[in-house]
Amino acid sequence: MTIQNGTIFIADSHYNQKRRQLKSLLLKIQNKEIEVTQIIFMGDIFDFLTSHLNYFTLINAEIILLINKLATQFKILYLEGNHDFNLQELFPTIHIIKREEQPYIVKVDNQTIAMAHGDIFTPFSYNLYCKIIRNSTFMKFLNFIDIKFFLSKFTEETLMKKKICHKQKNFLEFTQNRIKKYNSLSKIDLIIEGHFHQGYLSKNYINLHIGMEILIKESMMAILWNFSLNLQIK
Repeated sequence: MTIQNGTIFIADSHYNQKRRQLKSLLLKIQNKEIEVTQIIFMGDIFDFLTSHLNYFTLINAEIILLINKLATQFKILYLEGNHDFNLQELFPTIHIIKREEQPYIVKVDNQTIAMAHGDIFTPFSYNLYCKIIRNSTFMKFLNFIDIKFFLSKFTEETLMKKKICHKQKNFLEFTQNRIKKYNSLSKIDLIIEGHFHQGYLSKNYINLHIGMEILIKESMMAILWNFSLNLQIK
């Protein structure tokens, strides 16, 4: 895969019954009010979505359908997040990148770009949790006992009450450690992540804010000049 001019990155929309801005954005893309050639979803696009829990596929059906329609018009890459995973059945024609396949590496303008939702380089306990929650047998069991969707509705209400946007202390130091971890895998020129919701931009590291989208107009490095508001530029 290559990143083309006109690629839009969309991160951490956390779409739910209260946060519905994603729908408006996708409709503008569909109606060509925003001109794009390619869409890259950076994870946590939905507040919660997995193919194995019927309640969440039902309440998100409109957006699932809309994304699948967009996939007939544009190339789409979807990096799974910690709130949206096991998605291939829902998006059969979209290139889905699972957590264990991240970071996803591409070459652009002689630059090596690493993309990930962000929940990688994590402790054993979190990795174990991720394996359990993504296990299809376990999730099907949860779906089976989810009588009248009591588990799903409790999860939905809990997530909607959660404050997901806050300033992370010592984020500059955090990004420097992050860059070292990525470069331990291979030499990386630019890292793009979501997950942390910080809206941070430096020469080597970009962290997208909640609900943030960026559109490449000329080249990959044009990101540096086409960001949305409220970025810490270092």
